[in-house]
Amino acid sequence: MDQYDEVVPSSTWEPVEGALIKSLPPQREAGAADDNSVVPAYVVRLPPAVTACLFLVTTILVLGTLSYTQAVSLPLVLAMVLYLVLRPAMLKLRQWGIPAAFSAAFCLVIPSAMVVLVIFHLATPVREFVADLPQNMVVIQQKMQGVTEQIENVETASKKLEDLGEDEEDVEEEPVPVEIQQPRFAPGLAVLSSTSGLAAGLIICFGTLFFLLTHGDLIIRNALLGIPSQRTRDRFARIIDDLQHGISGYLWSVTVINFFLGVTTGTAMWLMGMPEALLIGVMAAFFNYIPFLGAWAGTAIVGVVAIITFDSLGYALLIPITYFMLTSLEGQFITPYVLGRTMSLNPLIVFLFIAIWGWIWGIGGVFLAVPLLAILNIVAEYVPVLRYMERAIRTD
Repeated sequence: MDQYDEVVPSSTWEPVEGALIKSLPPQREAGAADDNSVVPAYVVRLPPAVTACLFLVTTILVLGTLSYTQAVSLPLVLAMVLYLVLRPAMLKLRQWGIPAAFSAAFCLVIPSAMVVLVIFHLATPVREFVADLPQNMVVIQQKMQGVTEQIENVETASKKLEDLGEDEEDVEEEPVPVEIQQPRFAPGLAVLSSTSGLAAGLIICFGTLFFLLTHGDLIIRNALLGIPSQRTRDRFARIIDDLQHGISGYLWSVTVINFFLGVTTGTAMWLMGMPEALLIGVMAAFFNYIPFLGAWAGTAIVGVVAIITFDSLGYALLIPITYFMLTSLEGQFITPYVLGRTMSLNPLIVFLFIAIWGWIWGIGGVFLAVPLLAILNIVAEYVPVLRYMERAIRTD
């Protein structure tokens, strides 16, 4: 008999809830059939402290790697998220008999053309507003002069009360050196600040997205066939299916909500006499993809434009209040009603995700924070080790 005729199988590790099971190779007995062989197994459990340390170290290494490779990792992750969003439309086009390449090109060209048209239409007013910003700041200072003087009077009166009864002493103080540093909240902006970096990111993103749309199903099928365990293969198939339906439905629902929010906000601003109401509506729809921070940033911008535009300070303050009320109404009532309990995310976790991914990837990370959190929420339903994260992420 040749030495390779009989191969003894090696031991394998299989994951179970909270532990790893090491399956030993079956021991054949004389005269026993292969189907009746028993596979003994024993459980190796790691201490909770060791598990927590391993998870923390792994998380830090992954986040550090993503931050260091942001020029490539950000476009790749964006392409994967867009693939989950566009795949239902891709499948519908394939059902109509359209080839994969033309379907993928259609899914890429139509949304990109719409975005380019909006940017082209709004580029002129934005450029004019930025050019007039120094003059507008002078106007704001003049209109806020009355409020500033009253605040200074209160500070002066408080200072006099503190100095009352104290002896006057001439104390010569040395000037304190002041160093102004720009905040480094978004290191990812350094990558996208140059034209070459932006062009490279777009090429990576759209190129990856095109091939995912055309060959994604084949890649997924081959990857699943490579998993030896049928149970694990079925679990991964359910995760991928839920990711595609869940993320696509979530982002499309949010996009429709943001569209109507932009129309409502732009109409309200137009009725109140605000200039460039269309631009404000587009800004409201775009900023609403960022929970909490988007509404606050939009309110501040609208408030500055209103103070510049209107002579009455009271009426000018009514504009940002209206803007904030519309965005708050959408966030507190409309979005929870449309999405229901399927994507009820914890506001604290959402805010922390926005801060962390904004620090790692800049503006791109801020917009991708909520989709990535939704992906983690769906994956945690199927992974026993992540069940506690699912309970922390959700509010129901």
